[in-house]
Amino acid sequence: MKTSPSRIILLCMAFLLISQLPLSSTPAQEMITQATIGSETIEGSIQLLIMVSPQYASDSDITGALQLYATAVKNDLGWASKIIPITTKENNYQIIDTIIEQYYATDSIKACLMVGEDLNTALGGDSDYLEQPSVIPWATTGGSSSYGNTSKGILCQPYTISICVSLLYPTHTLSYETKKTDIIAALTKFTTQRYIHFTDSINVFESSDLNTNSKQLYQLLAPNGTYTYQEDPDDAEIQRSLSESYSVYMVHGHSTPAGTDVSTQKQTGWFSADYLDRLQTPFFGADGCYVGGWWSDHRDNNNLDASCDATWYGSKIFTSPAIHAMALGFLSQNGFSKPVNFIENVLPTLLSGKTLAEAMIGTCSIGDTIIVGDPTFHFTE
Repeated sequence: MKTSPSRIILLCMAFLLISQLPLSSTPAQEMITQATIGSETIEGSIQLLIMVSPQYASDSDITGALQLYATAVKNDLGWASKIIPITTKENNYQIIDTIIEQYYATDSIKACLMVGEDLNTALGGDSDYLEQPSVIPWATTGGSSSYGNTSKGILCQPYTISICVSLLYPTHTLSYETKKTDIIAALTKFTTQRYIHFTDSINVFESSDLNTNSKQLYQLLAPNGTYTYQEDPDDAEIQRSLSESYSVYMVHGHSTPAGTDVSTQKQTGWFSADYLDRLQTPFFGADGCYVGGWWSDHRDNNNLDASCDATWYGSKIFTSPAIHAMALGFLSQNGFSKPVNFIENVLPTLLSGKTLAEAMIGTCSIGDTIIVGDPTFHFTE
């Protein structure tokens, strides 16, 4: 399914008003105390929080996989992790945000990995069976003053990223055993494949229909290695690219959760999310509206509804043997007085060997880019 520009998300620049449900300090502190009961900590000042949603919180197999992942992160980066099981009562994105900010105030939190599709995530967009989450409340600190409130909700004005938030959300309609297997498989990939060398190969496919300003931004990647940039590739060229390996692979065009049209020629140049199962790259980026969302059974109800289709970009973190992390959203956004785009702000630092989390922290962003997969991903020299 493809979407014309007129049907693309109508809420790209506005988000759910979080100030409608103010939190008092006492209940929030009670929630934090409850959340830490039974949680696991890998020793040291905490850099990585791992929040586990209610239906997975008591699963010993998933907990075991998370502990192995946390140990691998500790051995690789020296980062300490805290695994926090979220109860049903705590499963509210505002309460989760309060928990995150409490740890941020006492530890040097760099990243949060959110495990489970029912972690209550703020609404980023809701239109025509298309759903998109917002991680702005979790990625920033400072409470409601961090957001620009309007009559329609949170105005997505430039904001500084304080914490790299990454989602690990299996498709809602799959069976529990399938979702459990998928989560463990992804965590095992993040655990056992820690040392990924930068091979200097970067590939970008972009539709000329949208690249008036973004083309020059993508050219900034050229000095970092063997760089291939192509406008309006056809299906045959896309298929050939899937037989090669890359350090970074990015697509930009009119999009839905299931893929991106990287060509102005209709019926050609469709990059399907299913291709990610064959794509040989540790880092993938999809640039466009709704690439960070999913299909749902509902429409325009101002709630983030459950996914109903297994084919959406974020779900491929579980089935791709190669991809460790994805950046999904408005990656080449521009037109502001200072750089707010992922390409210019984050990618050069990531390519230099920093973790994805460290590359994102302190940068200015807009458009609510979603990170899927391992926030501790990095290239090894």
